[in-house]
Amino acid sequence: MTFKQSQTQPKSTMKLVTRVAALAITAVAATSIASIAKADTNSVATGKDVKAPVVAAAPAASPMFNLNVSENYDSRYMFRGVNELPQTGVLSTTLTPIWHITANDTLTVPIWYATAVGKSDVNSAYKELDIPVVYTHAIGNWTLGAGYYLYNYFNVKGYNPGGQGVQNELGESVSYTYTNSWSTWTPSVNYYQELGTPVGYSYGSVFPGSSFLSPGLAATIPLNFLKSDGSITFNPNTQLNFGFRYNANQAGQALTGLNNWQIQIPVTWQITKLVSVTAYYAYSYQGVSLYQTAPSTGWAGASVGLSF
Repeated sequence: MTFKQSQTQPKSTMKLVTRVAALAITAVAATSIASIAKADTNSVATGKDVKAPVVAAAPAASPMFNLNVSENYDSRYMFRGVNELPQTGVLSTTLTPIWHITANDTLTVPIWYATAVGKSDVNSAYKELDIPVVYTHAIGNWTLGAGYYLYNYFNVKGYNPGGQGVQNELGESVSYTYTNSWSTWTPSVNYYQELGTPVGYSYGSVFPGSSFLSPGLAATIPLNFLKSDGSITFNPNTQLNFGFRYNANQAGQALTGLNNWQIQIPVTWQITKLVSVTAYYAYSYQGVSLYQTAPSTGWAGASVGLSF
């Protein structure tokens, strides 16, 4: 996710972290081949990134249900190009029930709970709970997706009442998966629309009526020279993001146009059928003076996941 600005002044609010590591683990655990497709947060998608696109589940009706759990660390909370918690990293837990409705239809609920870690006096008490609900339908090599994303922010300095913020989004996605003898490639497009602030909350986290477009390309490459069984995979992915009054600049003005370019470089080891470990490095560049974010930003993280 990425932090959004309040509707009155550029106060930081959040969205999913670069859930790059968590999404990578989910992809590996949920599919027989490690392919990534996404949706929040920051993904491998990216973004939650942290609020990143949701991983397309395996097109198989058996088992009917899967459950993936991961514990994640991100050195920065980057979401959709914005550094949501300057000088603070994020420790998070992702709980993802997956329902294979049919061989081609899947319902995924990647619940994400995060707390700030670091020495920042401003952000050290920050907490976030995200509850996305994402439906995907596979048609051959194509995957179509639609989802609802609920983000709850707690202990945000300057937010009232009680430092709490709420965000609601709708999202749609389309991706295509191509597999050759040595890799899998997935171009995708994700689009999100901000619904605004629910009744009873005077502070939202994104400009109402705004939207965010994220074309991307992901790859899964087995590193057979490390493990001949293909259990270690290199999962690079990149996005060129566009915002339509979604993020604000340093002056608190809503921006429309090119938002940022981002790349994530994760490696995942499927240690056993149950246990996965992912480590990643990510980089984002933006030239539009995004709120509280340096033009050139790098960060890293790791996750440990279980799949049932």
